[in-house]
Amino acid sequence: MTRAGRVLARLRVVLPWLVMAGILVCLVANTARPLTNTDTYFHLRFGHEFLHGWTIRHPGSVSTFATADWVPTQWLSEVVMARTEGELGLAGVAWLSGLLEVVLFLGVYAAVRGRVEPLVAMPVTAVALFAMQSGLSMRPQVVSYLLCAVVVAAWLRTLDDRRLRWWLVPLVWLWAMLHGMWPVALVVGAVSTVGLVLDRAPRGVVVRSAAVTAACAAAAALTPVGPALYGAVAEVGSRTRYFSEWQAPDWVSWSSAGFAVLLAATLVGLWRRERNSWTETLLIVVAGVFAAYSERTVAVGAAMLAPLAAAPLQTLAGRRTPVGRRERRAVLGGAAVSLVVLALTVPHTSADPMSEPGWVDPALGGLPAGTKVLNDWALGGYLMWRYPRLDLMMHGYGDTFTTAELDRNDRLLRVGPGWARDLRATGARIAVLRPDSRLAYALVSQQGWSIEHRSDTLEMLSAPRPRPSG
Repeated sequence: MTRAGRVLARLRVVLPWLVMAGILVCLVANTARPLTNTDTYFHLRFGHEFLHGWTIRHPGSVSTFATADWVPTQWLSEVVMARTEGELGLAGVAWLSGLLEVVLFLGVYAAVRGRVEPLVAMPVTAVALFAMQSGLSMRPQVVSYLLCAVVVAAWLRTLDDRRLRWWLVPLVWLWAMLHGMWPVALVVGAVSTVGLVLDRAPRGVVVRSAAVTAACAAAAALTPVGPALYGAVAEVGSRTRYFSEWQAPDWVSWSSAGFAVLLAATLVGLWRRERNSWTETLLIVVAGVFAAYSERTVAVGAAMLAPLAAAPLQTLAGRRTPVGRRERRAVLGGAAVSLVVLALTVPHTSADPMSEPGWVDPALGGLPAGTKVLNDWALGGYLMWRYPRLDLMMHGYGDTFTTAELDRNDRLLRVGPGWARDLRATGARIAVLRPDSRLAYALVSQQGWSIEHRSDTLEMLSAPRPRPSG
């Protein structure tokens, strides 16, 4: 054996498990800390509302400032989150977040490992998870990242063996209750069907593949929400401009860099391989489109690209090995140990909510029920969970707002034309804002509001008392 061969043999034995250990340590560190993503909290609040009065077909609103007729697209995830909080507190929710991320690792690795050896599969999984890092928090979207990888891997197996995976139909039915990105499965199915036609698959395979995709589309309309779920997906596009995560990705961010590395390696593998299929090529293009569409969908593109990168990169490594019992034990055992460590850690690191100035709880908790509060948009999710009796103007769940209400919120925060008129129309006389915000400054300098409490990160303001008439 040559020296290069001996080095490669050692890498095959050691490198995958060093990479796996690094992945699991990072996932545990990412989740063994306080829940700081404010969107986590509005999901918890909605989950509690579904458990205590809201119906799936006719949910309510947590604010009089959000009056849109909306359709819940991730109600099952929210109910699970709220039930977990009710039983185990925020520490349990943090552990649930860790569980999702560890299962994401297992799912992506399995999707990749089905086409390559561990020497390639584990680094590809690591790079893909790195590209997803901006979306890895206690939010239902993590489920979508997992299922994107699973669906692409399923269609790649159909490409290899011409057998259809009808289990995709109940999977999409479940996905449609967990998170709103389930239409990705329909896109992948439709593109794969076209690819199979171009790859000259037998007519029966093509017909059945189209039938699987059609059945998936029908299954999504059979959840408790019903066909209205399709309308909810269409409504998302009208609200994307109000939320930064739906804007164009930052091309110099770490997430985009991770996707770029994975894509570049995939293209090199395609170039070195003797024959490439249309199905793989088209799906790689789709993954690139998702990654380029918005900051939020970079992770979707990475999840799709991971199994697609596998076979092209295997040509560079030179061999493929079957999955053995020792490998299964190592991967599943590592995941189990990580979850045990996380369970022992989160009661000490994640049991408390987000840190806030000492004056916040007595000041906001002491306000009368139904008090209208002009609040910072980014903090709305946390405040609506922490102080459910208050009538908050803004939060991050855009589906519950009409576009006119989102325009109003945007004008207020920008202090845009007509903002003072909007403010008077709301009737809000209490504000909780960041002290360095444009709106906080304008309330004091232009509208005569006074600062009741102030810290480096937050301040509470009150409107001047109305002058007595006459």
